[in-house]
Amino acid sequence: MRKVGIVGSGALAQAVCARLLEFGESVLVWGPDENRVGESVKAGASRASTPAEVSCATDFTIVAADDGPQSEEWHLGDHGVMEGLSQGQVVIDMTTMSQSLARRLSRVCSDAGSQFLDAPVSGGAPGARAGNLVIMVGGPEAAYDAALPVLEPLGRVIVRIGEAGAGATAKLCHQVMCFVNLCGVCEAFALAAKAGIDLKKLFSAATAGAAQSWELDNMGPKILSRDLDTGYPVGTSQYDLSLALAAARELKTYLPATSLVHQLYHSVEAEGLTDGGSQALIRALEKMSGIEVRG
Repeated sequence: MRKVGIVGSGALAQAVCARLLEFGESVLVWGPDENRVGESVKAGASRASTPAEVSCATDFTIVAADDGPQSEEWHLGDHGVMEGLSQGQVVIDMTTMSQSLARRLSRVCSDAGSQFLDAPVSGGAPGARAGNLVIMVGGPEAAYDAALPVLEPLGRVIVRIGEAGAGATAKLCHQVMCFVNLCGVCEAFALAAKAGIDLKKLFSAATAGAAQSWELDNMGPKILSRDLDTGYPVGTSQYDLSLALAAARELKTYLPATSLVHQLYHSVEAEGLTDGGSQALIRALEKMSGIEVRG
């Protein structure tokens, strides 16, 4: 029977653990939050004392960190994942990270006789809990094939994009599409509010037309109801955008709309809304336009 390790104790790591336990997997978990790890243990997981202990005792190690620097520390720091690796193991990292970090971790993993998959996700903890994640994978095809039975309970769409770093890059492209789309939604609502038209009727018409999108369907109602606090945090949005813009600089690619959204979020952060949902982007446009979007 294979054994799966989970390094992390955030919402995504907890959801992945719970889902895999439901599918009969034997799970060993480590995370910095002892209380959350305890919840996973109560659900049926075993507890490890270090990331190295997780990787040493499992066939597949799933890492779900808050960001690239935390992932790097858990992999390469004292008693990190890489210390516990041996021949034939597969490491699956679901953290949103740069292509360069993904490639670096892949090289270190390969040197230990193991294989690394950068496998960032869309859908977060709710998606993992329901088996509804979109998982974008970079890494060796053999490792991908071996990991599929572990990933399939978690995702409705699992795509190997290419070699090491390809999954990480695909996630950044995904985020560019999301945030630029969201900015368009906010701009349209700002224009409509300034013109004095009925925003609920606009929303109804737009969702039935060519403007329909996930961002409009899901963020539109939150914006109109003034629910700017819940959802994907502004701080995390800025982290994603920073990685995308750094990749663009490295590849000499121009992302003007992404740069604009990044700057608009700076205005939102200046209001102290770093922990608010990504839809709080509307606040930047409201301030500049002298209106409030409500419907």
